[in-house]
Amino acid sequence: MRLTWIDWSSIALYVIAAIGIGLIGRGRVSKVADFLVAGRHIRYHLGVATLVATELGLITMMYFGEQGFRFGLSAFIIGIIWAAAYYVIGRTGFVIDRIRKLELFTITEYFQLRYSRGVRVLGAVLLTISGILSLGVFLKLGAVFIVHFVNIPETLLHITMSVLVVAVLVYTVLGGMLSVVLTDYVQFVILAVSMAATTIFVLMQQGGLDFFARVTATYGAQGLDPFVQPEYGWSFVFYWSIFAISGCILWQPVAQRVFATHSPELNRSIFKTTSVMFLGRAFFPIVWGIGAALYFGVSSDATGGMPKFLAEILPVGMLGIVAAGMFAAMMSTDSGYILAWSSIIVNDLVIPLRNRTLSDSQRILWTRTAILVIGAFMLVFGIWYELKETAFRYLLDVTTVYYAGGLAVLVAGLYWKRASTTGAYTAFILGALLPLTFVIEDMILQARGSTSGGYIAQLFLPNVRGTLSFVLGFVGMGIGSFVSPDTQQSTLQQTGENR
Repeated sequence: MRLTWIDWSSIALYVIAAIGIGLIGRGRVSKVADFLVAGRHIRYHLGVATLVATELGLITMMYFGEQGFRFGLSAFIIGIIWAAAYYVIGRTGFVIDRIRKLELFTITEYFQLRYSRGVRVLGAVLLTISGILSLGVFLKLGAVFIVHFVNIPETLLHITMSVLVVAVLVYTVLGGMLSVVLTDYVQFVILAVSMAATTIFVLMQQGGLDFFARVTATYGAQGLDPFVQPEYGWSFVFYWSIFAISGCILWQPVAQRVFATHSPELNRSIFKTTSVMFLGRAFFPIVWGIGAALYFGVSSDATGGMPKFLAEILPVGMLGIVAAGMFAAMMSTDSGYILAWSSIIVNDLVIPLRNRTLSDSQRILWTRTAILVIGAFMLVFGIWYELKETAFRYLLDVTTVYYAGGLAVLVAGLYWKRASTTGAYTAFILGALLPLTFVIEDMILQARGSTSGGYIAQLFLPNVRGTLSFVLGFVGMGIGSFVSPDTQQSTLQQTGENR
């Protein structure tokens, strides 16, 4: 264990600060808008910090590091496309302008305003499935990082996961979005410094600019050109481009920050600035992953290699700063995601299905209860489920369950007057068909102890399966809307908000 008292002091200071922020946030929560969207008072600098921080979690570092370890600099195509998606939406205001004006709490709330309560519930169910299935992996990879970075026995992995869950739940339950946003800002500052400094250490360890020559020698052309790398190629570029656009406008943790800004116009500036920072979000951990592969060998552990490598090369003092930064990344992102899914459960499942309103205090209580339940699921699922493919591929599959139909339902609802309730149902069902079948089949096979792929995995390559799901979503929306158009105008159409 290389961490000294100086390093442990840095980690302890962050944990104390996070809990203190949670207590401060609790004192300022009086209304549900405070708890879920920070009273809609987020300004530019805090908006950029919280959006970058919520999408820059430890899970992000781990899966980018794993991609870099396996596929070299070709993996940077992921970051380039993701950054481009944010810039295009920030430049055009596509979707975000219109949904911010509606002053919603959740993205799925829109589906009832435009279509029906049933569409809202179906969308919320698919979004909750996607979000909660991803959270278990967040926790597991966070614990893997800590185990390898701190160099504690792997037998303590489950105990580490339990401690992390408790730490995240404490300040999320206390202050809601206010706590999350404030800790996001702290995370943003710590990570900006630690990520840049860590990358310098990695490049120095690998001989400076000779690093890029070593990448070429180790990975060949496939390590530099994503279009000749079998993991990526044109099919991936197409699928990931659609996926990235979906993530910018459909993912509740992102949408929650869109709804929390001071004005609709502010989101454009926030998205454009965030797009630039997302290049570094991908590049830095990819370089760390490649450094680990060059240090340990490309045949070694791709998932745990990056944290083990950083623990080997970083000096005393820097180890604590990086550990605090990664701990901040995990806590802030996990708390933001837990809050997002708990708000979906309460606002888009509990309230619509009960068909009655709740007071602000009741909604906050329900949301806090949902936070605790989700935390328990994270722990159980994280302990039980073992990844067969990379974490990145797993997250693509579970998220496409919601994105594939949701993109068609949201975009058509905002920009196509003939979009109908039947079309929305059909889009969600057809879009979720392939990815949900794949995920369920994979879990059943794993429960049986099988290590082979299922029928869907053998029938469709991952990129083809993902792209086809989005196509089915739009086809379902088109066919359903033409076959069964709505006979009455939606709430949005009646009020003129959807023009």
